[in-house]
Amino acid sequence: MIINRLLYLALLILSLIFYFASSIWVAWLLLVLVVALPLLSLLASLPAMLSCRLDAVMAETVEQNEKAVLRLRLRSWPVLPIPEVQIRVNLRTRDQERDMRYLSHLSRADGVLNLPTERCGFLVPEFRRGRVYDVLGLFRLPMRLPKVPPMAILPAELPPVPMPQLDQLLQQQLKPKPGGGYSELHDHRAYRPGDPVKDIHWKLSLKSDELVVREPLEPVHRRVILAVRTPRGAESRAANLGNFRYLSRWLLDHDVPHHAVWMEGSSVQLREIRTEEDTLSVLRAACMAPEDSADLPWPLPLQAQQICQVGVTKGGAPE
Repeated sequence: MIINRLLYLALLILSLIFYFASSIWVAWLLLVLVVALPLLSLLASLPAMLSCRLDAVMAETVEQNEKAVLRLRLRSWPVLPIPEVQIRVNLRTRDQERDMRYLSHLSRADGVLNLPTERCGFLVPEFRRGRVYDVLGLFRLPMRLPKVPPMAILPAELPPVPMPQLDQLLQQQLKPKPGGGYSELHDHRAYRPGDPVKDIHWKLSLKSDELVVREPLEPVHRRVILAVRTPRGAESRAANLGNFRYLSRWLLDHDVPHHAVWMEGSSVQLREIRTEEDTLSVLRAACMAPEDSADLPWPLPLQAQQICQVGVTKGGAPE
């Protein structure tokens, strides 16, 4: 508002020149009005300036390259006009890149600020400075600014190359049911001392001339882990998370529950995935991981029947 102050200073100088160059009473009255104008403007604008607040809302999650906006709205007492504001906001990403924007001429109606979503990760608006001005733009007061939660930018599904050998997970494996009992799945074996008499299959025993028992079986619940690596490079990170999203959907489509493991800072995070919402939750958490997060330790200090590393070098070994 430097221009407003320069214009007022020019008006004040002209009023003084007119007052000393003319002896009519109108010159004195004009000078008094010009001198009192800033105070009158401040008194008239002060209620609106003190009650002015900024609301900011955006989506928590968007897809990469999907349109996303930050919705802005000024509010004050309904009977008061909206004062002029100037706000500086920094759109910070996971890679610590700065994208400074300057906002002004906002109103009670929703205003929108288009957000960049070309890069996988997260984006958070940081309101650094807000000032509210009086009607003439001569005085300003600091403005209370909102805090907006980060927005996760999720990558699209990307088939890994080469594709891990996951077909073996579709072959159901069975094991003897501990403690016996009823089971729709069962196998036959020779009688061993201590087997319950009720488990003896008499028909097969008569045919084979030896005692045969029916042994109840249950499916083997194999533990599958997708080890998600989140490197610092934006392109590598997007590719790894896209691979994870593809593999997780493939496993869910084939009814294979699994776990995801990734790093947040210096701690290893482990989460079970049974639904697509679980997959999205892991993606959001991985996108929000700090830039200085450590890499996954390899081999992982976890027990599982199969650990699939998402994110490898060209040679196939961990980076």
